[in-house]
Amino acid sequence: MNIDPTVAARLYNVYWSLATIAFIAAGSVALGRLASFTTRWRGGTPALQRRAFWGYAFAAPWILGFVIFVVGPAAASLFYSFTDYQLGRPLEWIGWENYRILIDGAGAHGRRFTQAMFNSFYYALVGVPLQIATALGMALLVSRPLPGIGLFRLIFYLPVILAGGPAILLAWRYMLASNGGFVNLSLQRVAESLPLFGVLYRGFIYLVEGFNSFYSGVARGDPVGAFVYTPAALLGAGLCAYLISGPWDAAKRETATRTVEVIGIVLAVSLLGRGLVADPIDPATWLGLLLVVTLIVFTLTTRRLAGSRMSTGVARGLAVAAVGFAAALLARLLWLEQGSFGSLASLLLLRSPLELPEDLEYLRVAFPASLPAAGWIWALLAAVAAGSLLPALTARGRGLLLGASGLALALLAVGSMLDGARYFAAFTAISVETGATTHHFALFRQVTAGFPELNRVPLWLQSELWSKPSLVLITMWSSGTGMLIFLAALKGVPRALYEAAEVDGAGPFQRFFRITLPMISPAMFYNVVIGLIAALQTFEAVYIIQTTQTESSLASAAYFLYVRTFRQLEIGQGSAASWILAVIIVILTVFQFRYSRWVHYEG
Repeated sequence: MNIDPTVAARLYNVYWSLATIAFIAAGSVALGRLASFTTRWRGGTPALQRRAFWGYAFAAPWILGFVIFVVGPAAASLFYSFTDYQLGRPLEWIGWENYRILIDGAGAHGRRFTQAMFNSFYYALVGVPLQIATALGMALLVSRPLPGIGLFRLIFYLPVILAGGPAILLAWRYMLASNGGFVNLSLQRVAESLPLFGVLYRGFIYLVEGFNSFYSGVARGDPVGAFVYTPAALLGAGLCAYLISGPWDAAKRETATRTVEVIGIVLAVSLLGRGLVADPIDPATWLGLLLVVTLIVFTLTTRRLAGSRMSTGVARGLAVAAVGFAAALLARLLWLEQGSFGSLASLLLLRSPLELPEDLEYLRVAFPASLPAAGWIWALLAAVAAGSLLPALTARGRGLLLGASGLALALLAVGSMLDGARYFAAFTAISVETGATTHHFALFRQVTAGFPELNRVPLWLQSELWSKPSLVLITMWSSGTGMLIFLAALKGVPRALYEAAEVDGAGPFQRFFRITLPMISPAMFYNVVIGLIAALQTFEAVYIIQTTQTESSLASAAYFLYVRTFRQLEIGQGSAASWILAVIIVILTVFQFRYSRWVHYEG
């Protein structure tokens, strides 16, 4: 019997719908029976068994959907990440190779993934604070009971509804056009009318282009010379100055403990990742991981001993044993590394370790390879913080330890900044003498060579210097969701606190920082967590506003895995990229919850 194709298609859909309903019903009963059996096996009463059966039976449709559509694909993705799987080709098990390529930045795709991760971190580190500041500012503006304030709240929230639409993003492309775009035309008109604003506007262009060109060079993997030690050295000098000032109290012990935990966990994750993908296996990596774990365990143990009744002698003995074990590991690690630490000594003496500043190959390859990894300085900073927590350490001993360490780190910060400037100047000198571009932070040296001219405008979507700020600007424009959360939090701040502060003579800034911010800190924490996760998962805006000139500078980690998985059909490597991104998001989220003591909850 011939059946009309349309009727056959409808019958096919009906059969599958009935089969789905039957599967859900059978699965619900089976899951309820399993829950009832488990409750009976654990000694539950018949009433508890019936309660477990009906509870899990009604929750089963969601549980089954979660297992089938979330857990199942996630498990398959994890398996594919260890394979060379491309659609149309047989699946081949390759172990950690995909992770090694992406983590080490090996090959063209590894370098693209590294740059995509740098772009995602840019959206998180630059975009999230600006978005939160914008949301808080709008919430403060619309929190006052003024006539027509509801209309302004609607206007401020309207971009949230429109921001994700392709039409609005395309409108932003026209508004951010370098020639004739609404944004540039408006800024130019204001700059021509107000000379002071024009100077500030050009200074803003200079700062943004300078920062983004330097960040772009770092993302591409250009060596920075001794500048690699500057962040850790500056942070360490500031930490030592804080710990040594005033009496040693619980707040400083907590700061030292948190420093060891954060730096130690970051170093441990980095070493573990590189150790897993290393081929051949590097013993120095695993010894370094063992050393960092020892440092973390010692710090956590010391914090517990501080409040226990253990004798000072036993505490000292445990501390000496831990320090001795760490020293043995460190000596073995130094012997395995066999690296030259003479450059660090030169920097401490404010002398340059550059030997051949006129040799381009030496500057590009030999000199960066001769510098010890920056992880040594971060590990030293964690070790100093852990040393300040040694049990029964006298105030004088702690002062000597922190003073000497702070002085050394301050000298290292000054020496690294001076030598980093010499390192960049050497490339500039070679470029001037030979007339050839060195390609080492070439864009940064070009941008910072002079102050922008009067007619200079931002090339928002045409230049890699402004493509990421364009995306950040669009994100700030659509900060209405955060505004609503802040607005609800502001409504919950008791007016009595402000009235008491006014009676005591507190000014507006004091009331804001002493009352408003602490009281709305839960809303701030929520916006930070959600904003960071959203920034690391940025995709839609990148997909729509990117052009051939700005694709690499805009591509986020989510965009990279989309390209590798759905355009290039490299399922294995795309799955590996998704798991790396997922692990990073989980670690950062755990960090935020772990170190959220600045959040003040009522009651």
